[in-house]
Amino acid sequence: MLQKFCINNIFLSSAFLLMTSSAQAILFLAPNASQEKFQKYALQKNQQTYSQWYLDKTAKDESEAHPQILGFSQRALQENGPPSKQVLADWDSLRHMIDLNKADREVLFLLAEKLHIEKENCRYALLDQELFRKSENPDLGSACEKKSQAVSQKIRGQLGPRDLLIIDGMPFSFDQIPTKLVSGIYQWRIISDEFEDQSFIGTAEEFASQNFRHEHWVNGKCDDYKLNHKDFSVLAQSQIYFSEDCVAPGLPPPKNFSTWASDHKTLLWGLGILAGGFAAYQLKDKTLMITRP
Repeated sequence: MLQKFCINNIFLSSAFLLMTSSAQAILFLAPNASQEKFQKYALQKNQQTYSQWYLDKTAKDESEAHPQILGFSQRALQENGPPSKQVLADWDSLRHMIDLNKADREVLFLLAEKLHIEKENCRYALLDQELFRKSENPDLGSACEKKSQAVSQKIRGQLGPRDLLIIDGMPFSFDQIPTKLVSGIYQWRIISDEFEDQSFIGTAEEFASQNFRHEHWVNGKCDDYKLNHKDFSVLAQSQIYFSEDCVAPGLPPPKNFSTWASDHKTLLWGLGILAGGFAAYQLKDKTLMITRP
């Protein structure tokens, strides 16, 4: 057990060094901490909050389209005539299977244009206005205006004022959420500095009516806490804002053995009893001889 503790301690020490060597920490907001002071601290220290980091990461994303998207596009283009029911069904299934990135949306946009599926064409163009410039259809803008529907203002009720809303992989700040979309199923995700990510697949109306359960990223207080992010690379470069007097690393500093022993007195006491009992058992059949000097 001591060997396991030492290995874990070395592992946490390495992670802590990695975290402290990071030029910019990713800031998370602890429960009951001041949102205003949190934002002020981030500005003063020139550090990114988790939502800002996520926005910057997606803006710089140069990932290629997923193999599933590319394979589907090739199959769809091999068909003669209008897209079959199977192609349309597979297209819809992709919305449930793949977390779309920028390259995915562009591939699907161009595919929709080749197959003359105007609704799908407009779907991605309304999310990413840059795609309008890549279209060969000069009337696409007016066509998309006719096919779009107003988005319920209730959607904003699902977000905090500094949260991000991700729609089919496209990030929007609170005041940039599209006012119009093509009807249909979308991938939705809420990114927050304080609460764990929320994901949902459905229509805009269904998303707006969801009753999400908001779980804090951080459990505990400044002297004993846990950041619940599953990505270790994020944990290793994170900090948690509890207050002006306490900004703690996402991975708590590793404990030394005396601290560990203090936290596990009951365990060590039990091991001592077992060790003593084992020693007595070993001696029960032995003859103890004492000789005078």
